[in-house]
Amino acid sequence: MIGFRVDANEEIATGHLMRCIAMACACEKRGEDVLFFLAEKKEVGRLDALGFSYIVLGTDWRDMEGEAERMRTLLREYSIDWLVVDSYQATKRYLSFLNQSAKVLYVDDYGREQYDVSAVLHYNPWADEEVFSERYRESGTALLLGGKYIPLREEFSYGTELPRERQVLITTGGTDVYNVAGRVLLECLGMPQWEEVVFHVIVGSMNSHWEALQELAERHACIHLHKNVANMSDYMRTCRVAVSAGGTTLYELCACGIPTVCFSFADNQKMGTEALGKQGVMVYAGDVRTDERICEKIGREALDLLTHQREWEAYSAKMRRLVDGKGAERIAAYLLRM
Repeated sequence: MIGFRVDANEEIATGHLMRCIAMACACEKRGEDVLFFLAEKKEVGRLDALGFSYIVLGTDWRDMEGEAERMRTLLREYSIDWLVVDSYQATKRYLSFLNQSAKVLYVDDYGREQYDVSAVLHYNPWADEEVFSERYRESGTALLLGGKYIPLREEFSYGTELPRERQVLITTGGTDVYNVAGRVLLECLGMPQWEEVVFHVIVGSMNSHWEALQELAERHACIHLHKNVANMSDYMRTCRVAVSAGGTTLYELCACGIPTVCFSFADNQKMGTEALGKQGVMVYAGDVRTDERICEKIGREALDLLTHQREWEAYSAKMRRLVDGKGAERIAAYLLRM
């Protein structure tokens, strides 16, 4: 059995849970049972909808060392072969301790330290593989590195191309604390360049600006709000341009080949969004925490992508070359093979 230790709440981006779900789906597809472990009962509706089993620990998600003994007991009780840990709160001590009871695969987004685990996943395409190889040279830790291991759900592994409409997809994460979606819409509405453009806004389950967005959509028929979306790839394949916060969603957009204006609102997003911008894979608008006029810039860049076909085609091609959508399958194949 494969276990997944992950959390999602108002402070933790839902991307951690979503990429674990992608890996879990790939494992189940290969006939392996999976079990999720969460500190609290938030976002479990996503697991219920997919029929995944889970255990709510009732612990403080900030203090993972405090749950270590209980987790070790559960790993043995449920005969967990591999435990995938996806949390920035996981300490070196916590990971090493659990690795004595089950093989631990740690999702290491930052790549700054060496961990005493059985395997490390660091899939950022700009990762310096030589640095990782030298760091773990005599450790026995397996390394799953690079863009081929980006864990996306199965729906993003299909190369189906659908007719692109004059539509813009806006997705700003589970919470959108800075109300980027609402502010970008206000920048665009009323401007003649945006006439006849439809906006599809994916609203996160913990978005505190839901009512304001509803009021805006009621006044403007071009705004369509979507919550609890199960077919995200359909929107990514039919809209012409996307606006997105950093995180796994950016790689989903790459797999679907939809030119994107991206931005960051957290430290763990900044390096990735900046790198995609420097590589010419996406347009990086900046960090919403430090740029007061970022929503104006997002609107301007999105309009450029919407109206310039040659630029649109160049970005779309680069995105598809970067991500093929089969990373979760490769991770599952590794876990089950080992």
